[in-house]
Amino acid sequence: MKILSSFAESEAVLNQPFVMIIAKTKTCSTCAMIVPHLEKNLHHLDQFKQYQIFIDDIDEFRGKHVIFSVPTVLIYAEGKEILRESRFINIAKVNRLLDAYFSA
Repeated sequence: MKILSSFAESEAVLNQPFVMIIAKTKTCSTCAMIVPHLEKNLHHLDQFKQYQIFIDDIDEFRGKHVIFSVPTVLIYAEGKEILRESRFINIAKVNRLLDAYFSA
């Protein structure tokens, strides 16, 4: 999972057909475990791109996307946010969205 290193790079990836961004901080212990957990439990990961962003390095992203807690999972389809899960990520809810999107 690629780490986004600039605000411009983060904004550029949002216009892909379907993308997931995991916003986290370097000091968050839950954030460190979220990526392996998502990779193990989410369906359809091979059908879209996933990225990580450290919001303590890119504060503009935190402000523009109104991120108050971490980890935050953001899913975008063609530049529009279609799902946001923060702190306690509901894997079943994310999987339902992925199943609906990729089976349509």
